[in-house]
Amino acid sequence: MQVDEAIVGLSPKARASIAATGWMTVWEGAIRSGKTVASIIAWTAYVLQSKENVFFMSGKTYGSLIRNVIAGDFGMIELNKPDVIITKDITGSNVLMLGKKKIYLFGASDDAAYTRLKGLTAGGWYADEVATHPESFIVEALSRTAVSRDRRIFWTLNPTVPSHYIYKRFTDVWESKHIEGYNRFHFTLDDNYAMSAERRKELEAQYSGRYRMMYIYGLRCAAEGMIYDSFDRSMVYSGQPEGINLFQSQKYIACDYGTINPCVFLECQMINGIVHVTREYRWDSRKEYRQKTDDQYVRDMIQFAGSPEECDSIIIVDPSASSFITALKLAGFIVTQGKNDVLPGIRRLSSLFALNRVRIHESCTGLISELELYIWDEKAALNGEEKPLKTNDHAPDALRYYVMTALTSYDLALPEDR
Repeated sequence: MQVDEAIVGLSPKARASIAATGWMTVWEGAIRSGKTVASIIAWTAYVLQSKENVFFMSGKTYGSLIRNVIAGDFGMIELNKPDVIITKDITGSNVLMLGKKKIYLFGASDDAAYTRLKGLTAGGWYADEVATHPESFIVEALSRTAVSRDRRIFWTLNPTVPSHYIYKRFTDVWESKHIEGYNRFHFTLDDNYAMSAERRKELEAQYSGRYRMMYIYGLRCAAEGMIYDSFDRSMVYSGQPEGINLFQSQKYIACDYGTINPCVFLECQMINGIVHVTREYRWDSRKEYRQKTDDQYVRDMIQFAGSPEECDSIIIVDPSASSFITALKLAGFIVTQGKNDVLPGIRRLSSLFALNRVRIHESCTGLISELELYIWDEKAALNGEEKPLKTNDHAPDALRYYVMTALTSYDLALPEDR
């Protein structure tokens, strides 16, 4: 598939954004709205036609850049095959060769990432999900194209909190000053002509509250209120799930480890497409006026789950709790480290609540209480940072570890899509 072919079938807004690129073009808006496809086509056309020969691209990580922009049905490889290869230069840097044009590929996952750009002179820059980049990386990256004869910068941007530095320091400043050559296009699901009405409804059902505002309507949204605002007490049940043999599906025990803070175990199981939290263990040393050692927690695990020979659960543990993981393994339990991707995990669990696909046994009083008290950090939001307040998070964190670590894409799919 070539660039001209890919443009066919795009929405008028997408085509306008491709035709109107200036020194800076920003594609902002909802997920699955077509903004990334339009940006890839515009970037590819620019690189091929530019007087310059060296460029660079960045993503939150190198892997996310490959997934979102390079690979896939409308990625750069598909648009330009067989004229594109990914290789390394003599310094070991990742490079995409587009014909004779050289494009360096970077991850921007930490504050030190900007140092990888030192010494680079480039014609243009493409940033995928630019709000996930550290500010230091953006400042350095802008300077790397300063002497270009054909300078163009392409950003894709999922909406975030209005106070985020990407708006306060860059996009909104440029827009308010009406700087020539700066263009921003706002995309919604209506701008993706390839999406069916049924698929649009399905996506809308997966998000609620602020995530629906950001990811469906493409609006900037303040981080305020309950994090899991779709959770309500109708999801709490008593007794056993009706008509289900609990031994028919794999059980997990998800653990959020604490010594001074509470230590929580949650017994979790996916039953007929619904996450069930069936039992809870909780030790709060502040309330009990006594801390427990790893060996004592292992004994509590034996009481909660049975001996290692009897236990039919896989244990998922907070990855930072290395000593407790070791103690459980030495005791003979099957243990795996939990995936601690906080914001993706919150989004995934929020989607399950929004789809009414979580049930919590009434005995899990700590989890139920914390889900209703777990809120966003407003002070962090004022500095452009999206993160939860670190209180009332112990049982929700354990449930998040389960959802991120144990559930497959098949588990997360709606029943009609399986």
